[in-house]
Amino acid sequence: MNTQKLLTLIIASVTLSTTVPAQEATPNAAASATPPVMAASPVFVATNAVVTAPLVVTNDYLVLTGDQAELTVGGKAVFNFTVKYEIATVINAPDESSNSFFVNIDAAPQDPDMIWDVEVTHGFEPRLANWRGGGTDSADEFAPKVFTLTAGAHQLIIVGREPGAELKSWYLKPAPVTAPAPTSP
Repeated sequence: MNTQKLLTLIIASVTLSTTVPAQEATPNAAASATPPVMAASPVFVATNAVVTAPLVVTNDYLVLTGDQAELTVGGKAVFNFTVKYEIATVINAPDESSNSFFVNIDAAPQDPDMIWDVEVTHGFEPRLANWRGGGTDSADEFAPKVFTLTAGAHQLIIVGREPGAELKSWYLKPAPVTAPAPTSP
Protein backbone atom coordinates (compact mmCIF):
# COMPACT_ATOMS: atom_id res chain seq x y z
CA MET A 1 0.00 0.00 0.00
CA ASN A 2 1.41 3.40 -1.03
CA THR A 3 1.02 5.86 1.84
CA GLN A 4 1.27 9.57 1.13
CA LYS A 5 2.75 11.67 3.96
CA LEU A 6 1.87 15.34 4.21
CA LEU A 7 4.41 17.78 5.58
CA THR A 8 2.92 20.84 7.29
CA LEU A 9 4.67 24.18 7.11
CA ILE A 10 3.72 27.21 9.19
CA ILE A 11 4.48 30.68 7.87
CA ALA A 12 3.89 32.98 10.83
CA SER A 13 5.08 36.17 9.21
CA VAL A 14 6.50 37.27 5.91
CA THR A 15 10.23 37.86 5.88
CA LEU A 16 12.72 38.47 3.12
CA SER A 17 15.63 36.67 4.75
CA THR A 18 16.25 33.16 5.92
CA THR A 19 19.05 30.92 7.10
CA VAL A 20 20.47 27.89 5.38
CA PRO A 21 19.94 24.69 7.42
CA ALA A 22 23.01 22.89 8.71
CA GLN A 23 24.28 20.23 6.31
CA GLU A 24 23.39 16.67 7.22
CA ALA A 25 26.02 13.97 6.90
CA THR A 26 25.59 11.83 3.79
CA PRO A 27 27.83 8.79 4.26
CA ASN A 28 26.43 6.95 1.23
CA ALA A 29 26.57 9.95 -1.09
CA ALA A 30 29.20 10.17 -3.77
CA ALA A 31 29.55 13.89 -3.11
CA SER A 32 28.67 16.10 -0.17
CA ALA A 33 25.36 17.84 -0.79
CA THR A 34 25.43 21.52 0.08
CA PRO A 35 22.16 23.47 0.00
CA PRO A 36 21.96 26.09 -2.75
CA VAL A 37 23.21 29.58 -1.89
CA MET A 38 20.45 31.89 -0.71
CA ALA A 39 19.47 34.84 -2.85
CA ALA A 40 20.10 38.21 -1.23
CA SER A 41 17.07 40.19 -0.13
CA PRO A 42 16.16 42.95 -2.54
CA VAL A 43 16.87 46.55 -1.63
CA PHE A 44 13.86 48.79 -1.93
CA VAL A 45 14.75 52.41 -2.61
CA ALA A 46 12.64 55.47 -1.89
CA THR A 47 11.59 55.78 -5.52
CA ASN A 48 9.89 52.34 -5.27
CA ALA A 49 7.29 53.77 -2.88
CA VAL A 50 3.82 55.09 -3.57
CA VAL A 51 4.07 58.42 -1.72
CA THR A 52 1.42 60.83 -0.47
CA ALA A 53 2.15 64.41 0.70
CA PRO A 54 3.50 65.98 2.77
CA LEU A 55 6.01 63.09 2.56
CA VAL A 56 7.87 63.37 -0.76
CA VAL A 57 10.73 61.77 -2.64
CA THR A 58 13.57 64.22 -3.27
CA ASN A 59 17.01 63.31 -4.59
CA ASP A 60 16.20 59.59 -4.23
CA TYR A 61 15.18 59.74 -0.55
CA LEU A 62 11.98 60.22 1.47
CA VAL A 63 11.59 63.48 3.36
CA LEU A 64 8.76 65.17 5.25
CA THR A 65 8.23 68.72 3.99
CA GLY A 66 6.98 71.39 6.34
CA ASP A 67 6.52 71.07 10.10
CA GLN A 68 6.50 68.03 12.37
CA ALA A 69 3.34 66.03 11.61
CA GLU A 70 0.96 63.84 13.58
CA LEU A 71 0.41 60.25 12.46
CA THR A 72 -2.79 61.04 10.55
CA VAL A 73 -1.33 63.93 8.51
CA GLY A 74 2.32 62.95 7.96
CA GLY A 75 1.86 61.56 4.48
CA LYS A 76 2.66 57.99 3.65
CA ALA A 77 5.16 55.86 1.71
CA VAL A 78 3.90 52.41 0.75
CA PHE A 79 6.31 49.78 -0.57
CA ASN A 80 4.40 46.98 -2.33
CA PHE A 81 6.04 43.56 -2.56
CA THR A 82 5.16 39.90 -2.81
CA VAL A 83 7.21 37.19 -1.18
CA LYS A 84 7.68 34.12 -3.34
CA TYR A 85 9.40 30.86 -2.47
CA GLU A 86 11.21 28.03 -4.17
CA ILE A 87 11.54 24.55 -2.71
CA ALA A 88 15.23 23.76 -2.22
CA THR A 89 16.08 20.10 -1.62
CA VAL A 90 18.83 17.59 -1.16
CA ILE A 91 17.97 14.71 -3.48
CA ASN A 92 19.40 11.61 -5.11
CA ALA A 93 18.22 10.93 -8.67
CA PRO A 94 20.62 8.20 -9.88
CA ASP A 95 19.39 7.77 -13.47
CA GLU A 96 16.75 8.80 -16.02
CA SER A 97 14.29 6.17 -14.77
CA SER A 98 14.71 7.20 -11.10
CA ASN A 99 14.51 10.97 -11.17
CA SER A 100 11.02 12.34 -10.66
CA PHE A 101 8.30 13.07 -8.13
CA PHE A 102 4.97 14.86 -8.22
CA VAL A 103 5.05 18.06 -6.10
CA ASN A 104 2.70 20.86 -5.05
CA ILE A 105 1.83 23.06 -2.10
CA ASP A 106 -1.65 23.06 -0.50
CA ALA A 107 -3.32 20.77 -3.06
CA ALA A 108 -2.72 17.33 -4.56
CA PRO A 109 -0.29 17.47 -7.50
CA GLN A 110 -1.80 17.07 -10.97
CA ASP A 111 -0.42 14.77 -13.69
CA PRO A 112 1.43 15.71 -15.93
CA ASP A 113 1.71 19.45 -15.10
CA MET A 114 3.16 19.02 -11.61
CA ILE A 115 5.76 16.36 -12.38
CA TRP A 116 9.13 17.36 -10.98
CA ASP A 117 11.80 16.02 -13.34
CA VAL A 118 15.08 16.04 -11.41
CA GLU A 119 18.37 16.35 -13.25
CA VAL A 120 20.34 13.13 -12.66
CA THR A 121 22.66 13.38 -9.63
CA HIS A 122 25.77 11.56 -8.41
CA GLY A 123 24.57 10.77 -4.88
CA PHE A 124 22.67 13.36 -2.86
CA GLU A 125 22.92 16.85 -4.36
CA PRO A 126 21.01 20.12 -3.98
CA ARG A 127 18.20 20.75 -6.46
CA LEU A 128 15.30 23.20 -6.75
CA ALA A 129 11.83 21.78 -7.37
CA ASN A 130 10.47 22.24 -10.91
CA TRP A 131 7.14 21.65 -12.62
CA ARG A 132 6.98 20.03 -16.04
CA GLY A 133 3.94 22.09 -17.10
CA GLY A 134 3.90 22.18 -20.90
CA GLY A 135 7.56 21.15 -21.08
CA THR A 136 9.19 17.74 -21.43
CA ASP A 137 10.98 15.35 -19.09
CA SER A 138 14.27 17.02 -20.05
CA ALA A 139 13.03 20.65 -20.15
CA ASP A 140 10.50 21.56 -17.44
CA GLU A 141 8.45 24.68 -18.17
CA PHE A 142 8.67 26.03 -14.60
CA ALA A 143 12.33 25.70 -13.57
CA PRO A 144 12.38 26.42 -10.74
CA LYS A 145 8.72 26.43 -9.71
CA VAL A 146 8.02 29.58 -7.68
CA PHE A 147 5.22 29.49 -5.09
CA THR A 148 3.51 32.59 -3.70
CA LEU A 149 2.55 31.84 -0.09
CA THR A 150 0.55 33.84 2.42
CA ALA A 151 0.96 33.81 6.20
CA GLY A 152 -0.54 30.67 7.75
CA ALA A 153 -0.32 26.89 7.59
CA HIS A 154 0.69 25.20 4.34
CA GLN A 155 1.30 21.64 3.19
CA LEU A 156 4.10 20.49 0.92
CA ILE A 157 2.76 17.43 -0.90
CA ILE A 158 5.25 15.11 -2.58
CA VAL A 159 3.98 11.96 -4.30
CA GLY A 160 6.31 9.21 -5.49
CA ARG A 161 6.52 8.80 -9.26
CA GLU A 162 9.64 6.78 -10.15
CA PRO A 163 11.21 4.18 -7.86
CA GLY A 164 14.72 4.95 -6.68
CA ALA A 165 14.42 8.76 -6.54
CA GLU A 166 15.33 9.74 -2.97
CA LEU A 167 14.45 13.02 -1.23
CA LYS A 168 16.54 13.60 1.89
CA SER A 169 15.53 17.09 3.02
CA TRP A 170 13.95 20.32 1.87
CA TYR A 171 13.49 23.93 2.92
CA LEU A 172 11.84 27.06 1.56
CA LYS A 173 14.15 29.49 -0.15
CA PRO A 174 13.04 33.01 -0.99
CA ALA A 175 12.80 33.36 -4.75
CA PRO A 176 14.58 36.30 -6.35
CA VAL A 177 12.43 39.38 -5.85
CA THR A 178 12.43 42.58 -7.84
CA ALA A 179 11.00 45.80 -6.50
CA PRO A 180 7.92 46.89 -8.45
CA ALA A 181 7.83 50.24 -10.18
CA PRO A 182 6.01 52.90 -8.15
CA THR A 183 2.42 53.65 -9.01
CA SER A 184 0.52 56.83 -8.36
CA PRO A 185 -1.73 56.92 -5.26
